Amino acid sequence: MNFLLPSYLIGLSLIAVPVIIHFFNFQRAKKVYFTNVAFLSSVKDITNSRNKLKNLLVLLARVLFITFLVLAFARPFIPNKNAGDLNNSNYVSIYMDNSYSLQNEYNEKRLFDLGVSYVDQISSIFSSNTLFQLVDNSLEGNLSFFYEKDRLNEKLYELNFSNSGRNLDHILTRQLQAVDDNGAKSGNHIFWISDFQKSSIGDLSSLVPDSLNNFYLVPLQANRKTNIYIDSVWLDNPFIKQQENNQLYVKVINYGDEEVENRSIKLYIDDKQVSSTTLSLGAGESKELELTFAVSDAGEKNCKLELEDFPVSFDNEFYFILKVAPKIRIINVHDGRYSFVPNVYGNESFFEVINFDVNALDYNVLNSADLIVLENLHEIDNALLIALQRAINNGTSLAVFPDIDADITSFGSLVDLPITAVRPVKVDNAYQQTSLKVPENENPFFEGVFEKVSFNMSMPKAAAVMDWPNIGNNLLRYRNEKPFLSVIENRNSKVYLFSTALNPELTDFPRHALFVPVMYKIAISSKLKNNRLAYSFNENIASIELDSFAKNDIFKLKYEDFELIPSQRIVDNQLLINIPKNNIEAGNYLVEETNSQDLFGSIAFNYDKSESELDYYSSDELSELFKSYPNVQIFNSSEVDDFTKEFSTRNIAKPLWRYALLLALFFLLLEVLLIRFWKKT
Repeated sequence: MNFLLPSYLIGLSLIAVPVIIHFFNFQRAKKVYFTNVAFLSSVKDITNSRNKLKNLLVLLARVLFITFLVLAFARPFIPNKNAGDLNNSNYVSIYMDNSYSLQNEYNEKRLFDLGVSYVDQISSIFSSNTLFQLVDNSLEGNLSFFYEKDRLNEKLYELNFSNSGRNLDHILTRQLQAVDDNGAKSGNHIFWISDFQKSSIGDLSSLVPDSLNNFYLVPLQANRKTNIYIDSVWLDNPFIKQQENNQLYVKVINYGDEEVENRSIKLYIDDKQVSSTTLSLGAGESKELELTFAVSDAGEKNCKLELEDFPVSFDNEFYFILKVAPKIRIINVHDGRYSFVPNVYGNESFFEVINFDVNALDYNVLNSADLIVLENLHEIDNALLIALQRAINNGTSLAVFPDIDADITSFGSLVDLPITAVRPVKVDNAYQQTSLKVPENENPFFEGVFEKVSFNMSMPKAAAVMDWPNIGNNLLRYRNEKPFLSVIENRNSKVYLFSTALNPELTDFPRHALFVPVMYKIAISSKLKNNRLAYSFNENIASIELDSFAKNDIFKLKYEDFELIPSQRIVDNQLLINIPKNNIEAGNYLVEETNSQDLFGSIAFNYDKSESELDYYSSDELSELFKSYPNVQIFNSSEVDDFTKEFSTRNIAKPLWRYALLLALFFLLLEVLLIRFWKKT
């Protein structure tokens, strides 16, 4: 046993005071005369014996009271075997989880604030020559740099929530690399302060702490698991027109253990509330809601869904962008004879059709199109083939109508299919045509086209000029099951292949009621190929289409007073932005050119939904996972109320002053009881 303040042991000399009082009693004896002296003498002997025993017990109680009181002030302790490791190591690496899930609460205090207080306590445990490192989810700065306690407190004061979740295995690698870079491969102290959320921290069963360092896990656990959040949104009709009702579908999840009732959810478009509803969810339940809205004018709209929830509030809002009646650029390449395509798209202002004779085509404009229509071309020469393939790879969709005597080989090279030529048969100076089969109403391509599908409904007729195997998605077929219209999906675009020409002698399809909706669907789907409503911070790349830009333009993200120039590159007419991971909030960000401040569009960013899933490793689970590692200590939630005391008990010394103080109070009470209830006779 050692003493933290051994100088206080001089107080043991005070034991002499009650001893002196006991042996030098200055009270004078009084004589009392009785007639039966022999009887009184016997009584006197018995009384004196009892009084001496009482006085000795009182003296012993006083001596022990003073002894244990002095020992309490001298702070006795039993040294711990780990104390040497704490004194010998100069490096302490602390991982402070600052993900948004730490908005949850323990005893009405945020887990984030609790974690900060633990870091502050850790810095006071070690000696003054100890160097510290603070690692958080941002992983910013020089992570090989260690600093003194004052600098640690500064960094702790600057710490805030991060939208990046980190795998603990990755954090461990960075911490071990840091201590290794400083030449301390062993004997270091590594702290993990986190809620140990399973969805972001990773699979801890595969985590192997090395045996050369000491590890301390401090799980921050909330009293309750309650959180509702918006998981995803989608539109009933992705192409939104002005003054037309549309439905927005919202999936809401209750990832808590408690039922929620009558929570409101509101839809805002350009900061104006346009719709709302209420919902009730059982524990662990999810529900899809439908919100109806309409937009009066065209253009991009900054939208937000908002719900009520507490205390985890970072996911109470979901941001997204609506593009209302966006311009769809269609380039129609024809052979100079006649063209049906401009008339099809002429009734809607959001269609922008540019006609080119194949012999006067500017190949450079093809990349700027959303849809390219090849109408009745005889062949596709090598230069046009290369330009079309480049446009397809860049995301432009393509619709192909071959001429009656088309060079089938060149068309096969374009779509990379074994296409064969079909020569239509003439009967009485008219080409023999075959009716098309009624399409499947379940096909998403025809959603909203037919009010009711019947087998005897009128369908177009056509005479095929080319044929191909049943590869891809056959949208329309002849009654003999041969393909009339197939869509071949590439990585970034779609190719719509028709088996006949837009020639009245070969087909009545251009004059049939089905022609317009089919061509509309093709054009609209080509625009929506990259029409993302929102991005998550756990993704890497966000894209935005640029109508026009200069070669050296640099773009920035702007949200309220916040501005950021992200890593970026331009591929053809697409601006590709590396999604920022740190120091950025969820919201609808404007994309502006840095010098001219011209607005090029908007992008919505939301937090990773895995942060909303409040499922944690408990202290018991952590203890089970790391039970085979003697160098790993776990402090459960009931122990960290006084973290410094618990840590010191485990790793520095076991204090005994509390026991000494309790014994001192016990003997003081014993003295009082002896004096009070042991009466003199």
